[in-house]
Amino acid sequence: MGVIDERKEYSLGILKELKSLLAEAEKVANDNACVFAHGSFGRLEASNHSDLDPCIVSLCDEGKKSKLTLLHEIRLKAELITAFRDLDLPDIDGDGRYLGQFTNCSLVNEIGSPVDDSDNTFTTRLLMLLEGRAIVNEVIFDSVRSSIIKAYWVDFDTYKSSFIPAYFTNDIIRLWRTFCINYEARTRNLPEGQRIKRKVKLYKLKHSRILTCYSAILYLLAIYRLKNTVDQDDALTMCSLTPLERLVWLRDNPRLSTSEGIMQNLIDMYENFLHTASQDAQRLEQQIKNNEGYTREDYRFGQEMFSAIASVGDGNKFHRLIVV
Repeated sequence: MGVIDERKEYSLGILKELKSLLAEAEKVANDNACVFAHGSFGRLEASNHSDLDPCIVSLCDEGKKSKLTLLHEIRLKAELITAFRDLDLPDIDGDGRYLGQFTNCSLVNEIGSPVDDSDNTFTTRLLMLLEGRAIVNEVIFDSVRSSIIKAYWVDFDTYKSSFIPAYFTNDIIRLWRTFCINYEARTRNLPEGQRIKRKVKLYKLKHSRILTCYSAILYLLAIYRLKNTVDQDDALTMCSLTPLERLVWLRDNPRLSTSEGIMQNLIDMYENFLHTASQDAQRLEQQIKNNEGYTREDYRFGQEMFSAIASVGDGNKFHRLIVV
């Protein structure tokens, strides 16, 4: 069993245990909210060093206010915190400040709005679509995700014979750029010790976040190449797959055989990254400090992803839109 399979098995095992501890959270959420995991557990590639990043999304009433009352939100967060500690998982990142509570209305209605970034709905929305996995109330999770995709596909009926998901794709690319900008902003002028820790984060960023964003783009680009259009069901199928599962689908599709080798290269390179990232944190920091080829690994992964896009897109209209 390779590291990819090992991590998937571990992730699914922890998520299964977590769900069993969240029976009371299901009652608190009732039919009003869901909780999803993103990050390494959402991608099913977590290790015993990984954080589990949760997020609460509630439905809103006719007045566009959350159906999850403040007291129920507090109870739901308490259930999550208790379950995490029962499983000896790391405390929720950022002391819980990113746990938040978003509504289906805000995630849909703030698409493209001036407050999309400042309210953090942009990042939450994209992570929910690209690497989200329900841990409380999967029915609501699926419903919210479908409503978001519907909003991105608002013009489909007009152009359904040759629809390119330009709006959605632009937001995926913007997510990747946002990750890069945030890294730069938080790294400048740091002391040496903290700067090395940030370099470790960059090493991981340039693999996991590239894969999250560009596996989705590759999948949609392939669908367009095969069908000359991309409908909502195609997008929802893409969302249901982990980033690595998207690459496997691309590799194994006989109509995309010319790209099979590149997809296998990406999978192999990512497996090597997961193996490297599994080692002791201090050792990894020292190796990156010594620059033992790690910055070249993430560069080569990005270069291979670029080659994959060129191979699948083959210069069509959707491919052109991604570039310019």
